[in-house]
Amino acid sequence: MFDSFVIVLAFSALFSLINTKYLKLSPTIGMMILALIMSVFILLVKEFAPSVYQFIPTFERDIHFREFLLEIILSFLLFAGAMHINIKDLQKQRKAVFVFAIFGTLISTFLVGTLTFYAAHLFSLNIPYVYSLLFGALISPTDPIAVLSILKNYSVRKDLQMNIEGESLFNDGVGMVLFVVILQVINKGYMNVQVDEVIFLFLREAVGGIAFGLLIGFLGFQILKRTENNAKTHVMLSIVMASGGYSLAENIHVSPALAMVAAGLYLGNMIHSKDYSKKNMLQLVTFWDVLDEILNGVLFVMLGFFITLINPSVVHIPFAIITILVVLIARYISVLVPFQLIKHSNKKVNRKTILILTWGGLRGALGIALALAVPPEHFGDLFVFLMYSVALFSIIIQGLTIGKLVKKLNLVNLKDVK
Repeated sequence: MFDSFVIVLAFSALFSLINTKYLKLSPTIGMMILALIMSVFILLVKEFAPSVYQFIPTFERDIHFREFLLEIILSFLLFAGAMHINIKDLQKQRKAVFVFAIFGTLISTFLVGTLTFYAAHLFSLNIPYVYSLLFGALISPTDPIAVLSILKNYSVRKDLQMNIEGESLFNDGVGMVLFVVILQVINKGYMNVQVDEVIFLFLREAVGGIAFGLLIGFLGFQILKRTENNAKTHVMLSIVMASGGYSLAENIHVSPALAMVAAGLYLGNMIHSKDYSKKNMLQLVTFWDVLDEILNGVLFVMLGFFITLINPSVVHIPFAIITILVVLIARYISVLVPFQLIKHSNKKVNRKTILILTWGGLRGALGIALALAVPPEHFGDLFVFLMYSVALFSIIIQGLTIGKLVKKLNLVNLKDVK
């Protein structure tokens, strides 16, 4: 396992160097393109040079991708992403973020599930409706890992950027909660689950996750204030907050993703207060920035290796293209409908904003990790292939064009325009 991880880390550094020196793209987009090229090369080696292929790391055996993402690095990525959000800016957009994250994810789950159900029948794929809803739940949340990385490179208007960033962080947790609820319904059987049981599970995971995360952030900051004024010690304590808090959230059965968003949001804003040393604050911010870049690189390189292990029998290009269209349509409607609820209270949210929110709704490795939690007999292999296809399109095509669309719609932050 260690040898495999070292290889992944080496490729991450190499791809980062190539992207910085030659491609000059957003790190997420550059890494995704290079990982795609690498995966094609690995497939060619597998087909034409099997004796060489045996030396390529087998991550299904050495490093379980889903566990690596969900159990190890997701806590750090969500914590780091939330630390960079200004809570005052978020409060100004709190209604839009809440409505888009909650109602938008629910609407998208239903629409993607329903449309996928009927699209599958066009290709003679007999996918039960509840499984289609499960796919809708895992693919509906926009991936904060991809969104936050790409938005750093564009001068998006501040209120719009906060809508996209805030929604991507919170709908991530909401989507995971929906996924858990629907999966539990499938495992227990439709007739054995009561409506009040489903509602309680959702509220426990979502509300409990946010409350627990705020508690972790509050207690963590109180400890930081009262410990020795040593930046290294504070960095170590913040790591414990992210990893330990995530693990505790899982054990008390609340959403660990929402817990880490809340904890990172609280700590990230409190370390900028007068009660905290500026030197320690700079050390913490720098550390989490570097860790975020490293883990993002590792994540996408691992994805490039892993995707070569997809079962060839589930590769269905026409269905993948239809799924991409379905996801885009569902995303537009799931943004448009909540917009009707807040248009009177937030005049800045208009049709241009809806287009950017639609096109900026990127999908990434998180959805693939959730798809891997679905057993093969429940269409897990097919869901992984479809999710990867959507992620590939959203990160490369949407990611490369989001900046041009922002400029064309005149939604740039004028302070950042030279």
